[in-house]
Amino acid sequence: MAKGPSKVTKIRGVVIPTAWDDQGNVTGIAISSHDENEYQVDPKGKGPELLLHIRKEVEAAGVVREEEGRKIVRIRKYTINEGIESATMYPTDKGNDPL
Repeated sequence: MAKGPSKVTKIRGVVIPTAWDDQGNVTGIAISSHDENEYQVDPKGKGPELLLHIRKEVEAAGVVREEEGRKIVRIRKYTINEGIESATMYPTDKGNDPL
């Protein structure tokens, strides 16, 4: 029986380490999403590229499956959001500047 097309899910969150080797190198990662879910990143697809972006915010699209109660995502594409929040987090009030 043929399997239907896989549904692509969009996930927004922070890349976090989940596994390390004997030398302390990160070998597994997940995306901790803004809806408080954690998605293990499948080492197939574009997942390994996210190892370079630990602790950065990412918007990813991929196919999610569940195994043993865990959500696993195979990343198809992603974008890294660097510095966006820090630029917009602290608006300045130019009218009341005491200096």
